[in-house]
Amino acid sequence: MENKKQSGLAQIAKPTLILTAICTIVTLLLAMTNMLTTDKIAANAEQKAAESRKKVLAAEVYEKLDKEGAVYGAYDAQGSLVGVVITTQENGYSGKIEVMTGIKASGEISGVNILSMEETPGLGAKGKEDSFLSQYKGFDRSDLAVSKDGGEINALSGATRTSRAITRAVNKAVEISKPYLAEVSDSDMSTTTGGKE
Repeated sequence: MENKKQSGLAQIAKPTLILTAICTIVTLLLAMTNMLTTDKIAANAEQKAAESRKKVLAAEVYEKLDKEGAVYGAYDAQGSLVGVVITTQENGYSGKIEVMTGIKASGEISGVNILSMEETPGLGAKGKEDSFLSQYKGFDRSDLAVSKDGGEINALSGATRTSRAITRAVNKAVEISKPYLAEVSDSDMSTTTGGKE
């Protein structure tokens, strides 16, 4: 009877130890892979963001203006601020949508680009297309709305929630830009009037 108990324990212990060893090895391999690829993934993301900044607002130099890296100043060759590039997020139909918006020093939207989205292919994913994103160019307000809500932006057919989310993200970027651009107009005013009293 004693031998049967020991034999039963051995039958349970052996597969448990093998499974534990396999799990440990797999975990170590995943950790090593993560360590090796983290820097590359971050570098690729930064390169994509840098290309997107150029797409939404052309400039010579881009400089981070906040700790999070959501706001970049765009400067010309003489070092004058030509505008800001702001990254915002909103919830779409299937998940988060990360939107980059370029805003000129005048407050006018110069371009919009989608950095990431998880929307439905063929519907919400059309929000990445220039034919949709180009609608935002030229506006200088933060109260834009889709046509179904009485606004100026033609919503994507079958993807109104995605259209609304992108529009909210652009509106949020315009609002965030105001204090950064106000500093520029204040300094311009002080140079033309000889300074504030």
